[in-house]
Amino acid sequence: EVMRAAKVGMMEYQLESLFQHHTYTHGGCRHMSYTCICACGPNPAIMHYGHAGRPNNRELEDGDIALLDMGAEYHCYASDITCSFPVNGKFTDDQLMIYEAVLAAQVAVIGMMKPGVVWTDMHRTAERKILEHLQAGGVLKNGCSIDDM
Repeated sequence: EVMRAAKVGMMEYQLESLFQHHTYTHGGCRHMSYTCICACGPNPAIMHYGHAGRPNNRELEDGDIALLDMGAEYHCYASDITCSFPVNGKFTDDQLMIYEAVLAAQVAVIGMMKPGVVWTDMHRTAERKILEHLQAGGVLKNGCSIDDM
């Protein structure tokens, strides 16, 4: 619901408020699992954005990517929901390349998950997928070996 409601001109704290309202109204969750992060534009680069020193208080602009990291608590169960999406509903070419790189890494790691697989192997697979996409997108020079990175 928060993604559908997000519009250019809204404030980050309005996204947080919509999430809190939805989880309380439709799920009975009176509390959040942790401080909500609703970071748009340059703010996702700020670690643990959304606290009192860096509140969710930026206006959403055309071309922004929203990074939402929020969770509701229900009877001591703490959920964690994280997503990224374009505020205006359309990825730029660069944003789409990054989104697809992360998605490819996620799909590859999920495909590996089974008992006995070492987490470091999954981590390396995710890194490799992202590096391959960054190289194909021209962010990394083709002369670089992914194995050396």
